Amino acid sequence: NAAAHLHRLLQAKEEELKVRESDFERRVNLFETENPSMGNDTDVIQLNVGGSANVAVLRRTLTLFEDSVLAAKFSGRWDDSLEKDRDGNIFVDQDPEHFLCLLSFLRLKMNNRTRQVPDRHVPKPSYSFCSMLEYYNLMPGVYPQSWLSQSNEYTCEETSYGTVVLSTKETGNAATVLHCFDAFVNAGVSEFTASFEKGATGAVGWLDVLDIGKASEYSATPVTAMENSIYVNIAERKIFGSDSILEENLKIDHMESSSDITCRYDGKSEYSVELVGISPSGGVASTLQKTRYYSRDDYRVFPMIAFSGKVTVSSLKYAIDNL
Repeated sequence: NAAAHLHRLLQAKEEELKVRESDFERRVNLFETENPSMGNDTDVIQLNVGGSANVAVLRRTLTLFEDSVLAAKFSGRWDDSLEKDRDGNIFVDQDPEHFLCLLSFLRLKMNNRTRQVPDRHVPKPSYSFCSMLEYYNLMPGVYPQSWLSQSNEYTCEETSYGTVVLSTKETGNAATVLHCFDAFVNAGVSEFTASFEKGATGAVGWLDVLDIGKASEYSATPVTAMENSIYVNIAERKIFGSDSILEENLKIDHMESSSDITCRYDGKSEYSVELVGISPSGGVASTLQKTRYYSRDDYRVFPMIAFSGKVTVSSLKYAIDNL
């Protein structure tokens, strides 16, 4: 039938994509092997920033966050091809104020790489500054994820650049965490992806509460609709809206496989949860998205993860258009 045929086509496309990704990764690894970084951490790099600020900086400062575009650019591999001014300084086409602010932060971080820079010394976000950070893929470095709760039953560990793992400390324990907006209180989070590992359970989505301290009032497996909230409950296999069940009988088996949910906010009033490879009523696996709209100003809508077990959170983005 048509549904089965579509399912086979999707599987074939997925296999084709995996082959292409594998080939691309092989080519990248080959290129990096044949073109190793020629730079030294102690190299002094002379920069002309925006045509009005000349600054000298160590290469290791610019490459502090190894997975960033800034680190790749100044790895030493591309030095000969970088744009230079008439004096031989590498030209950086960025606003001098913003780029020098970034350098100050990187130097603070270099002084003590084992801990976070105190909040009062982290640059205040603005649209132009964060746009530059996004260009260099430095948002996770300057503004890392911040999941908070009044509970101490869980741990939060950064396992790779921009990715954290939330784990309950003991089997059977449960925790509810909300993402703290910190400097982005007037902007909010625009997107994040939560991956519940096999055997983990709980809920994820957008929770409407007065403040982050209310997180402790919710159990790790909420099973009822909450006003102005939208979230997926893994064990219940349901999507709850503000006053009703939006979808149920989802094709989820948290004891047999992991579950990936992407949550998005359009920066205005639309919040959504999206499940890939999960279908309602046991049908053919597909992308399922549910949305709700929010118009109140007295409460805040927080990214919420309630869980027991282990959850990986990645691809978190802030709604910088609202800054």
